[in-house]
This record gives sequence, structure tokens and C-alpha cells, in this order.
Amino acid sequence: MMHAPLTLKFLGTGGSFGVPMLACPCAVCASADPRDKRLRTSALITVNDRHLLIDASPDLRAQGIDHGVNRVDAVLFTHDHADHVGGIDDLRAYNLRQHGKLSCYGDARTLAAIRSRFDYIFSSEPALGSRPQLDLCELDGPFTLWKQEITPLQVMHGDQPITGYRLGGLAYITDASSLPDKTIDAVRGVNVLVLNALRHEPHPLHMSLEEAIEMARRIGAKRTYLIHLGHELEHEGTSRVLPEGIELAYDGLTIEA
Repeated sequence: MMHAPLTLKFLGTGGSFGVPMLACPCAVCASADPRDKRLRTSALITVNDRHLLIDASPDLRAQGIDHGVNRVDAVLFTHDHADHVGGIDDLRAYNLRQHGKLSCYGDARTLAAIRSRFDYIFSSEPALGSRPQLDLCELDGPFTLWKQEITPLQVMHGDQPITGYRLGGLAYITDASSLPDKTIDAVRGVNVLVLNALRHEPHPLHMSLEEAIEMARRIGAKRTYLIHLGHELEHEGTSRVLPEGIELAYDGLTIEA
């Protein structure tokens, strides 16, 4: 099957604290290497001249300014944790610029959390100021946007099932502690795999670097980019020990998939 060419820009590649982490004196947080400056994890996919945002991190405003994100046509949410939905209010700038609602896709738990935490958005009371205009779309299997099929993927974030996505030859998975066999099968041999790797030490909610490398080998993607990186992983030093075909992503990196 032929797939439309995709471009993915990493808007943020950091864990929930970001890098540098507040009040942290460690060497990575103090690093002068711009690749060690990581906003919270989010990405922008361009397909058929449309722009698809993955997650609205608390750093969305800065990401949009830093990387010239002047249009967002829809949003894919992976889950409801604060570092992935905390920038939702900033979506109203795109509503105002584009004169319309944004379709936002996520599983039932994620959409329920958005309705609860951002209840003012969905209030029937008139608003004197602007507020986001969101059309929440619950995931129910693969769907098509702009002639591009998008397949939701079940991902385990500790005990919580969350969502990854496959678009053509690209698989985007963040905040995974493990992947069900059916998800591994669904992404096996993709051109590009995006996968989280928080730190060297094991974590109950996230893959470690070593676990992510092993999972990347099982999936067998042509190229793997690691995201949701904590301040324990210094870019240059970590990159030197990664196997061929596996790289640390960094904020602003743009790839074709």
C-alpha cells in the first residue's frame, strides 16, 4: 500500500519535569548543549499539507513560537497526564486564527479527564473572553484524516492503558512501560519508530533506556527515535553507546517517515 509522505517535527522530547528540571544542579540540567534542553513531549506531523499535533504539553505556547507552528488542524492525545494535556488552553490561539473548532482524538478516559479538568471549555454559560473550541472524538478503531489512515495502538503506562498511533510507516509511542503483543505485531518493521526511554534505571511507568533498546530490536524498525527523556540521559554521551539505527531525538529535530 502506498502511503502519503509524512514529516514529523519533535516539539518536545523531555519527561514530565522537562530538562533542565527546576532546582536541579546536575550536569545535564546545566549542559550548554542545546540538545539537552527538552520541553515536555509533543510532536507535529504534517501529512497532505495538514498539521496534526500529538499531545498539548504545558510548553505548547513556547513550542509553537520556537518552531513556527502557525496552524494545527487536529490533535491526537495519548493520555490524560498533565505533561500531555496541560497546554490545552493554548489551543484557543489556533481556533481564533483558523476561525473554527479543532477535532481532538483520544480514548474515553482521556476525553473524560479533559472534560472534567477543563470544564470551562465545555460550559454552556456565555464567555466574555476566548476559550478553546474543541470537538472531542472518542477513538473506536482505525480512522482516516485527510486520506491518511490512523491506527490507535494500545500501550501500557504502568497499569493504565493509553494510546500510541501508527500513520503509514510511522509509529509514535510515548509513556510506555510495556507493549502488548498485538501492538508489537501492528508496528513490526515500520520505517520509523518513536519510543520513550526515560532513564537508565527501571521505572514503574516508563521504559528505561535498556528496555527501549530491546523493544526497538523486537519491533525491527528501520530507524528508532527515543523521546520522553529524563535529565539522567545526556545527549552526546548517551548517543555514543546507542546501537546503529537508534537515536535520541531532540527538540526541533525534523524527520521524514
